[in-house]
Amino acid sequence: MNPDDLAAIQGIVRDAMQNAEFINKVWIAGAAVIVSVFAALVASITQMLVARAQRKTQLRLADQQALQQKQALSEQLSMQELASRRIANANVSAKRQIWIDELRKDIARYLSLWQEISFRWDAIVNEPRTEEISDQALNAFKKPIAEMRMEALELQLRIELRLNMTESDHQDLKALMKKLETSTILFQRTASSLPPADIQKVFGAIRQQLIVKSQKILKDEWERVKKESYADPRESAFSKPSPAVVA
Repeated sequence: MNPDDLAAIQGIVRDAMQNAEFINKVWIAGAAVIVSVFAALVASITQMLVARAQRKTQLRLADQQALQQKQALSEQLSMQELASRRIANANVSAKRQIWIDELRKDIARYLSLWQEISFRWDAIVNEPRTEEISDQALNAFKKPIAEMRMEALELQLRIELRLNMTESDHQDLKALMKKLETSTILFQRTASSLPPADIQKVFGAIRQQLIVKSQKILKDEWERVKKESYADPRESAFSKPSPAVVA
């Protein structure tokens, strides 16, 4: 091999090595670009995923916070409503208790007046006489009775205004009051010839019936008061007051 050929071969080898080095540089540069692009792409995707996850977390937290606020408001309103119902029930119970006390007092006074009227009639009918009673004595007898009858009438009206005529016991009480008043008419000799003692028995029997009926009505109303006092307002809407109660 002559020197020219050897030099040509060396040139070729040198060119090849230079080309290989260039190719390596190009490959390395290309790989670096690809890696950079891939890294940027991965970073962008990662940021998007993180941002999306954060957004979902924020929305979930916001929903939870809104739900908690809604539950807290609902509980607050429920407590306020419960307190209002308890106050309303207490007011109704207090008014019913007043109704019971006033009705008991008026009935007792009503019965006392009619008992006094019956005693006065009994006394004047049983009084022995040899002659007719004078007008002066009759007026002296009638005047206090008229005053007692007026007071009894006022009490009767007050009692009836407290009653609920849709309830049978209240209807019976009203009828017994009328019956008690009518029984005293028997003392008038123009209305009856019964002995005063028998008339007192009739009067006493009606009075006892009226007392028993009054006791039942008062007991029923007291049971309502106790029931409302211990009732849980949450079990029903509003405790409906008895129509018999008058404030």
